[in-house]
Amino acid sequence: MSMLLKAFKKLRDIIEIYIPLVAFLVMFLTFIIQIIARYIFNYPFTWAYEVTVIGFSWTVILGACYAMRTRSHVVFTLIYDALSKRKAAIIRFLGNVIIIITFILLLIPSMNYVKFMNFQATSVFKIKLSWIFAPFVYFLFSTILYTIEEVIEDLKVIISSDKKKSKNNACKEGESI
Repeated sequence: MSMLLKAFKKLRDIIEIYIPLVAFLVMFLTFIIQIIARYIFNYPFTWAYEVTVIGFSWTVILGACYAMRTRSHVVFTLIYDALSKRKAAIIRFLGNVIIIITFILLLIPSMNYVKFMNFQATSVFKIKLSWIFAPFVYFLFSTILYTIEEVIEDLKVIISSDKKKSKNNACKEGESI
């Protein structure tokens, strides 16, 4: 494996695993501290809400990227399970193509919005809102790439079952001669 590929995989792990992990821990600890401060000491912190909202956003958005990579997100397979392998692949293929097109159409407006939000900051910590919303752009890119992987796999299933059908038809025609 090349050094560049190893660096890419490490960076991807940092973005999709470790940043959401840290964001969740910070969010959870802040939440607990806020409960103690508010209900035991009767002294709520103004910054706690900001930290929990940012932590939640980053955890959900970047965690969804990891779920896409490992294919551990929720999938409703009721229809797929009732179909043949080829028909299920065709339906998945069509659905994934719709997702890819939609997310590609979202890319430019989302990047423009993130750039636009650079002039505004959070009220307490004065963090630029572009940093808060930037993970969404990564989410779009990664979802597009992971979905392209799934489309390729479905195409292989569709093509391989087409080849099997044509071989079976050729054998049946040869038997009848």
